[in-house]
Amino acid sequence: MTASYPNTFSQFKLGRLKLKNRIVMAPLTRQSAEPDGTPNAEMAAYYARRARGGLGMIITEATFFNDELGCVGYLSQPGIATAKHVAGWKKVVEAVHAQGVPIILQLMHGGRVSDPRCLHEGEQAVTASDGQSPGWVLYTDTDEEKHNRGISGAWPKVTFPPARALTKDEISRIADGFAEGAARAVEAGFDGVELHGANGYLLYQFIHPKTNLRADEYGGSAENNVRFAKLVCERVRKAIGPDKIITLRLSQDGVDDFTGAWPGGLSYARAVGRALADADVDALHWSSFAWKDNRADDGETPMPEAIRETSGKVMIVNGGVADGADAEQVIASGAGELVAVGRPLFAHPDWPHIIRSGENYAWAKFDRKYVIMPPNDHTYSYPPKLPRVDWDPDLSKRRNTDWMR
Repeated sequence: MTASYPNTFSQFKLGRLKLKNRIVMAPLTRQSAEPDGTPNAEMAAYYARRARGGLGMIITEATFFNDELGCVGYLSQPGIATAKHVAGWKKVVEAVHAQGVPIILQLMHGGRVSDPRCLHEGEQAVTASDGQSPGWVLYTDTDEEKHNRGISGAWPKVTFPPARALTKDEISRIADGFAEGAARAVEAGFDGVELHGANGYLLYQFIHPKTNLRADEYGGSAENNVRFAKLVCERVRKAIGPDKIITLRLSQDGVDDFTGAWPGGLSYARAVGRALADADVDALHWSSFAWKDNRADDGETPMPEAIRETSGKVMIVNGGVADGADAEQVIASGAGELVAVGRPLFAHPDWPHIIRSGENYAWAKFDRKYVIMPPNDHTYSYPPKLPRVDWDPDLSKRRNTDWMR
């Protein structure tokens, strides 16, 4: 059958990977790992099912790489910090590779938006500059979410704690932690890694002028604000070599600032692009709710296109892509070479095949229930079952971290 969207379904070479089309599964938070962070059979089924749906590449949900300096972002987040984590991810990778689809692991440090229940006793959250996020932990304070996850009892809103600025030595240690996690990802069979510099998490907190008030070489300008992210890229590349993929995700907004915008708008975006021109990455990944919306900026050039032009990097564009025409427009307009699709894939794992058919389709409205229990593949998991959660709202309690020792 002739593809209805020739740009979207053309092949593309990303680094040394040959992608069969331009559709990438965006990283999607689910909080579905075992309590100790180990990926499970349900996760293998979830990713394999979407690989079978016709994707060109998959980027996993955000994954913590160690249990130091508040790295763990939220409850039931997957990890790549132990041999047990590596073994769990191997099963996921094998299931995806069996469908002929490459997969890369997203590495994340929570920074000031780490769930306080994920901190050690007496440990303080860390960030670019002393301060406290005004937001709260997502997906844990609604009756629907409680019902879907089988949680009973009171569930109050959990706010983020005060955070302190990282020292230069700690910045270096965290960069090493990213590299160590990347090396374990390669051990698990991943085709590369994505470094999470978006959506409110630690690297974002350095890149965004609103949260980075530092006066040293890690703050004060676009060039300085991305210095930490570039250091992470450098050390990750050294750890995994030239053949594996590295992407860096960027955004203006975060989990604690959904309407966030970069001061300076397009001018700052272009400065970020110039500063990342020599970063050792195969692609940048723009994350947004609508890729053509520059927020407070009145410029006509979409930010991902501006960053792509000034950086010279391959651009993955995410945000507001609901159907095939949306995907085709991203590539045809020159905003990016690849399209990252998120929410539609929760309920419609065959989204690439559906849009390629050219048929009209009654898309399901996004609902969190598809996040908790999406369409599964019993080849890899039967019956499909999530781990039992025990998310105690008592902030005076801390999780058992014996598994990290």
